[in-house]
Amino acid sequence: MALASLAASASVGARAEDFRERHENRAPERARQAARREAEARPTRHTHPARAEAVHPAANYPRETAARGLQAQRPPSASVVRDSRFAGSGRIGAVSRGPAASQVRVVRYGHTLSGTVERTIRPGLVSRTFVGGGHVLYTRVYQSHVWHQFGRAFAYEAFVPAVRYPAAYYGWALAPWPRPISYAWGWQVQPWYPMYGVLFTPYPVYTSPDLWMTDYIIAQNMQLAYQAHSAPPPPLEAPAAPPLADPSAAATAVQPSDAYSVPQPPEAPPPPPSGDTSSAPPAPQSSSAPPAPPAPPPAITPQVKAQLNTQIKVQLQEQQAAAATPATLTTQTGPAALRPNHVFFEVVQPLDVPTAHGHCSLSANDYIKRTGAMSSDDWMIPVVVELSRPSDCPEGLSTRIGLNDLNAMENEQEAQVMEAMRAASKSMGPNGPPSGVHPTLIADGSAPADPGALDALRQAQ
Repeated sequence: MALASLAASASVGARAEDFRERHENRAPERARQAARREAEARPTRHTHPARAEAVHPAANYPRETAARGLQAQRPPSASVVRDSRFAGSGRIGAVSRGPAASQVRVVRYGHTLSGTVERTIRPGLVSRTFVGGGHVLYTRVYQSHVWHQFGRAFAYEAFVPAVRYPAAYYGWALAPWPRPISYAWGWQVQPWYPMYGVLFTPYPVYTSPDLWMTDYIIAQNMQLAYQAHSAPPPPLEAPAAPPLADPSAAATAVQPSDAYSVPQPPEAPPPPPSGDTSSAPPAPQSSSAPPAPPAPPPAITPQVKAQLNTQIKVQLQEQQAAAATPATLTTQTGPAALRPNHVFFEVVQPLDVPTAHGHCSLSANDYIKRTGAMSSDDWMIPVVVELSRPSDCPEGLSTRIGLNDLNAMENEQEAQVMEAMRAASKSMGPNGPPSGVHPTLIADGSAPADPGALDALRQAQ
């Protein structure tokens, strides 16, 4: 999929610099009071960068517009990501570098080496590298769009895939198989499985490719959670992380019979048991106490899995319809997250949402469901929490989030479906897609991973 790169950055404009200095030089007590006032006034805090050039940003923090001479619509609840507080997540550091057009933007989540590093590829097109726990996880490419609603212009982003599959692929992905099949995933030998494998149960058999893709996406998310929470690389090194292992890579071809034997373990030996430290390497020393271990993702319930599968089918059907039209970067009729049948979303980045008594946090691998359209009064979207870890917002909570927050989840879901399509087309053996047709590469959707992403996040204190 899409990978990104960054360049070193220049200084921010004088206006942004003065604004930050006024906030950073406050006394601690005064900052806490300001944060409390902000929590009451602002419906949602998020860390997903918005695109706003002479339009209303469909998010909840201000950023400089490229054309200062034009009037930019801003929500009254706007605040600065650099000084946002997340319950249980520490502070968010956001640093923009370069000219006012925001050539480079760095956002750090909490106290861990996690966040995003974004670079402008060309006007209207950006690449964003995602880092979790000191590991480069993946990179996406996004295109900026403008949506006119309520007499205003809203800026939002759309995911740009690296490939485009022909309509025949989607016909295969959505069609049922003649008979149920079994599949041996081979997860038992992958590092993430001993820790997170108990959090969801794969389908015992598969009756169609979309069910296989559902388990693939869940496993991929569990693997990303494991990688984000594992030990980060040394502070002075910023090597590019190895490609994320395909959860289906160790599996054999699909057969219409019994499940398969577990493949042999990889060359790298598994970590020693918790009680055996004879062969374990010495723990790295640190001058400060390490942060508390992050909570694992929530266990996937059958109800959540069914809703995710329904949403995957919607994505496949829409991609199938789009495959019949010429490929173009500019075809957008509005944010996909607000389409009537786009209602179920996985949270992909830390997000603070309002409650009756203040606010609570959502984390990656929580799930929400959209329950209405965007409000014309404050441009917020009603959602309910469908699945969350115990330390996050309670399940069943009705709250509201910003358009760009929801659209970030929509973009990631589309990217995950594309990745699942790629994996399925290579893993199905005789039950795979039609032969003789191949995906088309989209040059704009591909960019190399940023080699300096880790250093950029370390500097975003």
